[in-house]
Amino acid sequence: MTQAEIIKALTDAIDQGAYKYGEFLPSTRALAETHGTTQQTVAAALTVMAGMGMVQVQRGSRAKVITGKPRKIKLGTYRSANRKVPTGTTAWAKDNGEGSRESPASVSQVVTTEADSDTGIPVGTQVVERTRTRFDADEAPCQHKRTLVTVEMATLTPEGWTGLPPMMSPEDIAPPEGLSLAKWLGMGVERVLYDICTAPATGNAAAALTLPDGTPCLRIVSRGVREDGSVAYATVTTAPIRTSISLEIKDGDAADAVEPKVGSEKEGCR
Repeated sequence: MTQAEIIKALTDAIDQGAYKYGEFLPSTRALAETHGTTQQTVAAALTVMAGMGMVQVQRGSRAKVITGKPRKIKLGTYRSANRKVPTGTTAWAKDNGEGSRESPASVSQVVTTEADSDTGIPVGTQVVERTRTRFDADEAPCQHKRTLVTVEMATLTPEGWTGLPPMMSPEDIAPPEGLSLAKWLGMGVERVLYDICTAPATGNAAAALTLPDGTPCLRIVSRGVREDGSVAYATVTTAPIRTSISLEIKDGDAADAVEPKVGSEKEGCR
């Protein structure tokens, strides 16, 4: 097992109650034998988990669990006004300095897996995946964004549109002023839900941010929910843990309901 896989396995075990708050984990030797890896890899994984506030590591002693099962903190539910700027890109670029930029979108069709379970899109669903990376003014990668759109929603086109549906095109998408992308395409999204937590960055997200697999990062999952409770799209943003999060709410005609939350009991967002 890799370091990232050990972190996930131990985190899952803690979340499922196999190791409770205040209990000690098995020795590094025992964990190495259980997971088929070296004691050095286990020790490195425990060091990362200590940095995440999950375990306490002391020389000459087994690691102690210092966290409980994931719990939710509900900050509130808000009604936001229709946005004058279609996306958050303009405001983000202003805050991150002149020269900050986004990479071109990479678009492909994939099938959701267990790793996507916290998006609310059922595992095994065919989706259109849109990925891109944001860079600050110093050319440092600072966000990896991955949007999953159900095929039904991804093939929608605005009235009078010709050519490839906007969500299936790698081109930048700019809906008319005052409209969200979901409303412009007619997705029927009535609210947007946010989960904000820390989780180990892995795979393409870790590579895009030039971080080792298993590095603690912020994981922000936003889900566009339809009236029937189905998820039309979900965006997973991975960012270095030192990133700050802001939320602006303006008075005006109600558009999307925004419910920000810290932590989640769902797989992949802890």
